[in-house]
Amino acid sequence: MVKDPAETAKIIELGEGFYVRQAVDNIAWIDLGEWVIVIDALEERSLEREVFQAIESTLPKRPIFYVLNTHTHYDHVALNEAFERRCGAKIVNLSNSQIEPEGRWFEGSHRRAQMLPLTGLHTNEDCVVWLPEDRVLFTGDLFGWGLIPTGRVTPDSAAQLEQTYQRMIEFDAATVVPGHGPICTTAELIRWVEYFRWLRDQVTARCQAGESDGQIRTALTPPADMADWWRFALWKHEDSVNKVLRSVRKG
Repeated sequence: MVKDPAETAKIIELGEGFYVRQAVDNIAWIDLGEWVIVIDALEERSLEREVFQAIESTLPKRPIFYVLNTHTHYDHVALNEAFERRCGAKIVNLSNSQIEPEGRWFEGSHRRAQMLPLTGLHTNEDCVVWLPEDRVLFTGDLFGWGLIPTGRVTPDSAAQLEQTYQRMIEFDAATVVPGHGPICTTAELIRWVEYFRWLRDQVTARCQAGESDGQIRTALTPPADMADWWRFALWKHEDSVNKVLRSVRKG
């Protein structure tokens, strides 16, 4: 049995002063020069001690000024209070801060970070975070290793999804950090758009040909080159097939 790469947390160094704790839920701490930003704040408050020990061991005595939440679902904000209490950090997300459509920049002497709203798919407060000097993009839950990041697939939401992915792809990130699971590259974002188009075309054609829902689910197996995507063959492909199937059946 292949071991789930996200079940055991590990610290990944993406550059000087740039760290990601990769697990089921991801968190990053990044030295901009004079101070540190944190991106997302996990799901479990019980991880407070472990996380702060990891930060202190990698960026000792560096002040943490901001915590950027890609959105405010519970699994991205659990340690917000701890960062406020311990560091006096300011929490920044679209539920408590005004961020213009062109984004908000956080600039230090060593690197910059842009927090950019890409709302209306997973939530109405989705943001990505882009670090141009490192070519690293944090997608929050807009990329989910095969998941369609919206509850309902409609013509409008499908068009918005492709537009949102195109904007993320245009960053040409060397490293992509999803909200959950293993880090990846822009190639996975491109492949997911291809998969989404293929899935919609296949389901539409098979519905028009009179196939039953069961026949369609059986026929549409995970693409071979995506079979090793994180938890994709386990349940994410099935979830995406079902969302598209419901959409097509409703016309």
